[in-house]
Amino acid sequence: MRSKESKPKIDKSLWLTTKSERINYYVGDLGRTLEGYIVTAFMTLFLLFQGINLISISAAILVVKVIDALDDVIFGFLIDKLNIKKSRLFGKIAGEGKYLPWYRATFFLFPIFTVLFFLMPQGVPNAVKIGWFMVTYLLYDISYTLVEVPMNSMIVSLTDNTEERNSILQTKGIIGGIATVLAGIIWTFLISEHVGISIRLVAIVSSVIFFFMMLPLATKVKEHNTELKNTEDEKSTERYNFRDMIKCVKTNKYMAVILLSTLIMGALATGSSLGTYASYYLYGDSMILIIPIAIAFIPQLIAQLNTDKLCRKFGKKKVYMVCGLTAALIYGSIFFAGYNNFVVITILLVLQAAPGNVANIAKTFFTPDTIEYTRYKTGKDCSGIFFSLNAFVNKLTTSIASSLGVFILGLSEWITVEADSFEELAELNVVQTQSALDTLWIVFMLIPALGTLLSVVVMAFYKLKDDDAKLMAQCNAGEISREECETRLSRKY
Repeated sequence: MRSKESKPKIDKSLWLTTKSERINYYVGDLGRTLEGYIVTAFMTLFLLFQGINLISISAAILVVKVIDALDDVIFGFLIDKLNIKKSRLFGKIAGEGKYLPWYRATFFLFPIFTVLFFLMPQGVPNAVKIGWFMVTYLLYDISYTLVEVPMNSMIVSLTDNTEERNSILQTKGIIGGIATVLAGIIWTFLISEHVGISIRLVAIVSSVIFFFMMLPLATKVKEHNTELKNTEDEKSTERYNFRDMIKCVKTNKYMAVILLSTLIMGALATGSSLGTYASYYLYGDSMILIIPIAIAFIPQLIAQLNTDKLCRKFGKKKVYMVCGLTAALIYGSIFFAGYNNFVVITILLVLQAAPGNVANIAKTFFTPDTIEYTRYKTGKDCSGIFFSLNAFVNKLTTSIASSLGVFILGLSEWITVEADSFEELAELNVVQTQSALDTLWIVFMLIPALGTLLSVVVMAFYKLKDDDAKLMAQCNAGEISREECETRLSRKY
């Protein structure tokens, strides 16, 4: 990749957010991220430890996601349309802003329902356990949406400066990436056969911590870009109905490309929820796959810190495509190397980490650009619906991946067990067949490698240029006129 011209350094004097506001945003988002991650990381493992039939687990996961399919879109529409500040029930705690009022009024529900999910009773029939899972997971999922949609939409309302947004997104992504790695290591160690703490206790204590991390965002952050300007019909921003929502969704063809790419990659990420299980059964120790994660930590961090710089120099799409394709090819090589050669597997996992994480962070830069495009084309401030669609796709794909992985594993000769931790699992000394272990390796490595490759191919159809998105953002914020924007765009959109 070559740069046609050097890009200017970031001028932070033009930024709208203060350092304190950004820190509180990062901490609050981190609490929200880790609260969601503990369910993502432990849900499948937690259900497997309940001794429930694998096919039943996969079916239950799919059913709750079908029921959940509408709530993300509905809440995204309501968050864009309704003014919660006028609510008698929530008005006093909602405060000022566009998306922060929703966050303030609902964020505390997220840790409460997460704890409830992990309080599944033991020693009861499987039907009761499945029923508990379905009800509490739906409550958790609704609270997840009510927090995630305002949190992610806030990147548009915090500032209209695209460089400031990209910097915030990169920093948020790096902090989240580091924290999830460290949290994953700590959680894995605590529930491993070496310590033996139950998943239930780890999840409850963690949720209390995450609640206090999310609290400062509710009181110490201000949104600086809450009004949409320079629309063709200045009064149109005041009217936003269901038909407008459909129009916005149809207009944003670039977001459709991102969502399709995310859907493919996420739905085929069958190994993400089975990592600890794979480590235990393939290598005899639930902690051993932490070794390549630890080795890759510093190189991965250096690469992540330079993502924004790379994107400003070469463009978001080039960085994503090159890094994503590199990561996909290395990912595929890991499967064909075979799980018996741990040294080779470790080397390949370390090599894959840096480009894979750069691609993931670079991909987050696209969504605000597509929203500015839609705001520019429709005159509607519809950030909530797109971030809710993004949240829906992310949650849907996580559940599809978990369900698909468990379902495929259930088709093999896998032996189900009931345990509260890996310490109990080790005491049971259950030995899986070679056929079951081979199936686990396919689920853990081959299917995710194919998903990564296909998702990169889909992003080749993303055609919104970075500089054009920046001009649209300036027009939407009233910094330049619509006529000037049309003149300076590289092409007709």
